[in-house]
Amino acid sequence: MFYCGYRKFYPNYHVHYGWQSRWSRPFFQHKKKRKKMRFFFFLLMLVLIFGSLVVGAFYLIAQLLGRINLNPESPAWKKTLEGLRDKVKAQAAGALVPWDKEMLSLLSLNRSNVKKPGFFNSTAEGVFTTIFQEPVLAYAEQKSGGTGVIVARTSDREFIFRQKGKETEIWLNGQPFGVFVETSLLAAGKTSRLLARIEKKPGEPQFHVLLGDAVVASIANPALVDSPNPRALTLLRDVSSEEESILLALTILVVVR
Repeated sequence: MFYCGYRKFYPNYHVHYGWQSRWSRPFFQHKKKRKKMRFFFFLLMLVLIFGSLVVGAFYLIAQLLGRINLNPESPAWKKTLEGLRDKVKAQAAGALVPWDKEMLSLLSLNRSNVKKPGFFNSTAEGVFTTIFQEPVLAYAEQKSGGTGVIVARTSDREFIFRQKGKETEIWLNGQPFGVFVETSLLAAGKTSRLLARIEKKPGEPQFHVLLGDAVVASIANPALVDSPNPRALTLLRDVSSEEESILLALTILVVVR
């Protein structure tokens, strides 16, 4: 009777004070929203973790596939070399101006047709021009960790550089030419005659090149170039054909980075 009488005077009791009152509804609504947010956050974390694992797996596979076998007799080395030569030929086909004695001093740091390595492609390539914007030196480079291979060619010669750590072996037109170790270029073979030496001083815009005891040329430091049309190398005297090849090899090693 009491309850019925109470309902008589308070007909909306169950609405204002009961389980489904307007005051309790927002609390349960917020609680449901929090559950949804926690589920969404958990799902997002799962997606991010799975995505990271997939990206890491693909990166590892790309690194393994990009490793360079430096044994000149191995099929992998020959395949790497053929691939780089094909890229250089594609860049240089009918485009490189004839090389003559003036070209070494006219070579600039400017490049055209530049292609940088990507996620699954570890090859960089391009064409260096003269200060008159003439294409003169094409190159292709593949790097993996501390190893790398560069194929570079002018109209009349081809250089191959095989880099491993601080040592770089150099071939000229398919024949062993020299070994570059830190700052010294040694002749190939048992004699290991000193061919040239680079003086690299941090912060210097030019690297001096010594043939014997005399400074014969200077190579521009690509990191400190402040001219829109910089020369790659400055000659201080006339050089022989062998000295030209020495200076060009060192210049390629410095500027192809």
